[in-house]
Amino acid sequence: MDRKDTRDTAGALLDAAQSLVQSRGFNAFSYKDLAREVGIRTASIHYHFPSKGDLGEALMGRYLAGLEARLQELDDVQENQLGRLKGFIEMYRETENQGAICLCGSMASDLETLPAEVHQVVRSYLEKSQGWVEQKIMAGIAGGEFSASSTPQDLAATLVASLQGALLMGRAGDGASVLDRVQRSFLSSLKS
Repeated sequence: MDRKDTRDTAGALLDAAQSLVQSRGFNAFSYKDLAREVGIRTASIHYHFPSKGDLGEALMGRYLAGLEARLQELDDVQENQLGRLKGFIEMYRETENQGAICLCGSMASDLETLPAEVHQVVRSYLEKSQGWVEQKIMAGIAGGEFSASSTPQDLAATLVASLQGALLMGRAGDGASVLDRVQRSFLSSLKS
């Protein structure tokens, strides 16, 4: 197997694992399920990810890197803090439109049963999300774009928790309207 094939297989495994986690949960699939999804032998998975903890850590690491890239893109493309925050909310809408829940939210629900190496990456994802939102709110207040009755930290925590919850409610059948309500409520809390 050459180096390119190895990367392609690892990427295919991560793609399939992400789909399984977002639809079933991390603890609800095995390497046998993953092998069937990708069309390889279970032993081949162990070559790339010796343990399920290694798989979870790589999966969350890739998801965190994707988040960081999207947040940077929002910072680069959007002209104001409101546009950046709307773009952040749109990321969740895209996840819901795929019929999925946030990978981090799914992993966080299993946190107590996840391997230790996965814990910190899950926490880092949530901290990065909340910290970025908090920075945008603070910048919007400092620039006169927003005024808020709550602290930026409280507003950021509320938004991230509400978006995660909206995706879970969407799975139960009321998603789009919940995301719309979360967006309206959050944006109204940032009176300009």
